[in-house]
Amino acid sequence: MYSANCPSCGAQVSFRSAASVMAVCEYCRSTLVKEAGSVRDIGKMAECLEDYSPLRIGVSGNYDKRRFTLVGRIQLRYDAGFWNEWYVLFDDGSAGWLSDASGQYVFTLPAGRVENAPPFGQLRPGMRYTRDNVVWHASDVRSAACTGGSGELPFPVGAGWEAKVADFRSGERFLTLDYSDSAVPDLYLGQAVELDQLQCQLLRSDDEIAEGAGRYRGKTQALECPNCGGSLSYQVGQACHLLCPSCHAEVDASEDRAVVLAKHDEVETLNTTLALGDNGKISGTAWKVIGLMKCRETDSGETSEWVEYLLFNARLGFGWLVESSEGWERIAVLNRWPEVPSESAVRLGGKTYTQLYRYGSEVIYAAGAFNWRVSLGDRVMITDFRGPDGKLSAEHSANEITWSHAQPVPAQQVAEWFGKKSKVAAPARSDTATDYSLKGPAWVFTLLMLLLNVPLSLFSGVAGLIIIVFALLFLWVPVLVVKHLSGKR
Repeated sequence: MYSANCPSCGAQVSFRSAASVMAVCEYCRSTLVKEAGSVRDIGKMAECLEDYSPLRIGVSGNYDKRRFTLVGRIQLRYDAGFWNEWYVLFDDGSAGWLSDASGQYVFTLPAGRVENAPPFGQLRPGMRYTRDNVVWHASDVRSAACTGGSGELPFPVGAGWEAKVADFRSGERFLTLDYSDSAVPDLYLGQAVELDQLQCQLLRSDDEIAEGAGRYRGKTQALECPNCGGSLSYQVGQACHLLCPSCHAEVDASEDRAVVLAKHDEVETLNTTLALGDNGKISGTAWKVIGLMKCRETDSGETSEWVEYLLFNARLGFGWLVESSEGWERIAVLNRWPEVPSESAVRLGGKTYTQLYRYGSEVIYAAGAFNWRVSLGDRVMITDFRGPDGKLSAEHSANEITWSHAQPVPAQQVAEWFGKKSKVAAPARSDTATDYSLKGPAWVFTLLMLLLNVPLSLFSGVAGLIIIVFALLFLWVPVLVVKHLSGKR
């Protein structure tokens, strides 16, 4: 271990890893760079936003049968959110990284540089990259700015430092190409992990998390909308992207003061089955509805709409419930990706899922708090795959792909979870199914009528044609009326 006195305040600063070249003084926030037996102060480092992560510097655990300790942290912000990267020091002197984003964790270890990697500007989510006979799928490609740091780090970072990274997945395995310092990227290999399997010690307790986040922000879970003065509730340090239910302004509450990011025209208030602030207990765990958005189908001939409810639990993070005309579904974002042998089928856990639908989705209403920036008009492409235990969905945006698993939930079960037995109803019959159940026979009888009667009308003249027209109207008017009424449900 190497120690030196901070040139700014005189406090002792320690470097536990021989590979560490930078440390942040915990007393005065000075950024110190290690140089040939001394340290140089290169300026102040901003504090990290104290979020709801249970991790902190000093936490120890086990990964791949090796003991580690968290010794440093940087916080990276992109256009729609932020995440933490924790610098890990193993007992054998080697190092790695533990990524922490909205309750999902990835452990990666350095594996040298990649000379034949594609240029960063050519990478897109969904692209395939083959290395060591393993096919990897690009899951996330983006640039992010370092907005804060603490502890010791293996490279100097500060104001203006930008990370350019591309993440790839293969099952639960994880690969990162880091172009931050060079056009020739650094390679990191690892896997998605659950916090429990790391056997961590000295994690922050629930009380410490709530107290620390609240103290840093000065407020616990409420503030006034900077645009209209309406009340906004949110989870401090975790779901900091807000949409005001009153004026629909987009508000960022992740800095020292709330900032209006965008304003929208007045949007009609949406009456939903579950409301912001509703509390429920699912499988013995308390969840709270903190955000909701209504989406509609695009890029197809359908006009389906559905509501997505964002749930939050202080220890487990985020979950989803979706309500549509087909019923309710509980959604879990996947840390382990399915195998994709073809466009028409995927495999996960020994089960095969076949492609069901591919369609676009557009956000037409949103309110509450989210762990990323949600805007009206946001669009993604969704591909659904049907399997023996529900549905797998791939959601594809310009910067990332996410996979999720949906399982149907009876309406009565949702009612019991949230104590709304009189409000949660069984799903209405699908508009699409109703439409097609009438259209099919109508088209069959139309074709038969034309085949049988058009030749006869050539001999009966105008009177015969008039009879055919009235017969078609008699056949199709009920179909059109049902479709019009279905669209108003």
